[in-house]
Amino acid sequence: MDTEAWWNQVGVYNKAVFPMQIVMLAAAVILTYFLTVNPSTKMNKLMKGFLSLVCVWNAVVFFLIFGRELPGTILGAPLFVLAAVLFAWDMKEGKTQFRSPETKWQKYVTALLIVCAFAYPVIGYGLGHVYPKACTFGTMPCPTTVFALALLAASVPKVDKKVYIVLLVWALPAFGKCLGALNLYEDCILFWTGVYALVVLVKKWKIIEGGIT
Repeated sequence: MDTEAWWNQVGVYNKAVFPMQIVMLAAAVILTYFLTVNPSTKMNKLMKGFLSLVCVWNAVVFFLIFGRELPGTILGAPLFVLAAVLFAWDMKEGKTQFRSPETKWQKYVTALLIVCAFAYPVIGYGLGHVYPKACTFGTMPCPTTVFALALLAASVPKVDKKVYIVLLVWALPAFGKCLGALNLYEDCILFWTGVYALVVLVKKWKIIEGGIT
């Protein structure tokens, strides 16, 4: 698919699912706020439930219904189904415990990545992508992955490696976007989030509680 066709398809999709973009963004902002001020077991379950829901949405609605001809659907659909299942399962298992990072610099990085995830359409606008031809949080996989990886990296070592790795599989190939693929330069955010999250994972691999089992 060429660049113009890809963005046209994104425009059709955003018009069709509106106002779900606003609903998902509002839900994420509220959950993030309460998870930050009160990182309880209940809030952890609610965030995992939300992440499972948005992963299902991306797998089914974005990829399988509207994006069957999009490049990446063959990889993206099963990846996000798997991520949805893992987040849902962890509501019971409790391997991942979302929390604020211990070091100040990681707190700043986490906050920056979350803001970037929420502001994907604004950043895209600065790059010439005017809504509805814009990447939107929650209803599209890339900003959603940035958000999820930011939360997981902040919570290391109390994370489930499985879902962490699934999301990295989507994030790291975004390097091609940094080189101009699909004129989707805002996905440099996704790639560098993946690099950051990978470094954090490797450094803490041996002490992460949610091993690959």
